[in-house]
This record gives sequence, C-alpha cells and structure tokens, in this order.
Amino acid sequence: MLLGAAVLAIGQVHQHGLTWSGLFDDLYANFGSELVGMAMVILLIDRFAARREDERVRRQLVRELASTDRGLTTRAALELEAKGWLTDGTLQGAQLSGANLSGVRLERAQLSDAALAGATMASCNLSGARLTRANLADANLDRANLEMADLAGAALPQATLTDADAGLANFVHADLSGAKLAGTDLTGANLTGSDLCGTDLTRAVLTRTILTAVRWDAHTRWPTGFEPAVTDSPDEE
Repeated sequence: MLLGAAVLAIGQVHQHGLTWSGLFDDLYANFGSELVGMAMVILLIDRFAARREDERVRRQLVRELASTDRGLTTRAALELEAKGWLTDGTLQGAQLSGANLSGVRLERAQLSDAALAGATMASCNLSGARLTRANLADANLDRANLEMADLAGAALPQATLTDADAGLANFVHADLSGAKLAGTDLTGANLTGSDLCGTDLTRAVLTRTILTAVRWDAHTRWPTGFEPAVTDSPDEE
C-alpha cells in the first residue's frame, strides 16, 4: 500500500506538479476503492465461515438425534426445529437406528428414507411427518402421534404401534407384516396395497380406513366383529 501511495504521488507530481489538493484527491479515491474491495473480501470470508459452521452444527445435531440418550435427542430435536432443519430435508436418509426418541417432537419432520430400525419412539409426535420408504422395522411407536403422517412404502415389519393415533395417515404399500397395531386409531387412514400378514389389529379403529388390495393371512388379527371386504386380498398359505 505504501509503495502504491509513492507511485501515485510520483505520477501526480509528474502530470500536474506538486499540488497537495490533487495528490489528496487521488489518494482518497485510490484508498477508497481498496477499502471497498477489502470489505467485500472480508464479507465473503465471513459468509463462507458461517456456512461451514452451520454445516458442522447440522451434522452434530443429526448425530445427537441418533443417540440412545433421551435427553440428548430431545435437545437435538429442539435445536433442529429452531433452525428449520426438521423440515428442510436435513433428516432425509438419516441414520437413526436404535435412537431413543421417546416423547420427542418431530412434527412435520422430513424423514424419507431414514433408517429408524429398532428406534424407541413411544409417544413421539410425528404428526404430518414424511416417512416415505423409511425403515422402521422393530421400532417402538406405542402411543405415537402419526396423524396425517406419510408412511407410503415404509417398512414396519414387527413394529409396535399399540394405541397410536394414525388418523388420516398414509400407509400405501407399507410393510406392516407382523406389526402390532392393537388399539391404533386408523380412522380415515389409507392402507391401499399394504402388507398386513400376521398384523395384530385387535381393538384398532378402522372407521373409513381404506383397505383396498391389502395383503393379509390367517394370522392377521382383525378387530372383533370386523370382516374384511371381498376386495381385500387374503394370502393363501
């Protein structure tokens, strides 16, 4: 910068003679443009650093959400919600198998393709959540709120959803084989094409539930007095 100032001064003297006003005008214009350039560089560096920090925090919170420590997962879920990362796709395909999410609020969470096998999700709030193609095999969803959740194509074999609220939920082509849905409220839910072989539906509420082309067998347990429609498809052993 000093060298630049000296060169500028020599040029000014050579062209206009030694006039302090002209010299200061040129120096002011030159330094002003340099300061603007420096400010822009600093701003870009700050933004890059902020993005890197956000990404670090994002990855850290997803790791914490996969914990078996309920206190840690609860805090992680709250942080993810506060930053808008529950619903922006951050958790799509997340590895959360075996996580303790009991009572955790995951309302409207985007969990498509997430691995949640064996997760403890009792009393978890998943209302409006997107769980398409998620792996929930052996997961514990007892008393969970799944109202209006989208579980199309999800794998829930041997999962437990006892006394869960799944009103208006979407289970199209979901694998519910061997799952326990005793007492589950499935009012208005869509189970078209789902696998109900060996599924326990005793005490389940099936008011306006769509059961078109579902698969079931002799081990499927229906609510007392409920008779599957003739359009439903029992599997022959």
